[in-house]
Amino acid sequence: MMFRFSSIRQIGFAVAAFALTVATVSAEAQSTKRVRNACESDARRLCPREKGDTPEMRYCMEAKGKQLSRNCIRALEDDGTIPRGYFGKGR
Repeated sequence: MMFRFSSIRQIGFAVAAFALTVATVSAEAQSTKRVRNACESDARRLCPREKGDTPEMRYCMEAKGKQLSRNCIRALEDDGTIPRGYFGKGR
């Protein structure tokens, strides 16, 4: 069976797209892990009733934003979850 050049190119694009997807998911997982590590103690301290990565936890953490540690805020900013300076300047 002979492949036409366009079929080989399509397979190449599919492989490249898959590799890019895997790399993106891996980078997002690393980013999420950094945020989790930086914000875990803040979450336990500020939102003890909320568990895990839920909308309720995110709402609580945002409501307590000015009380978040510098490390947590930096991780959230670096992750792109919040814009720089979202919780006020000088932090």
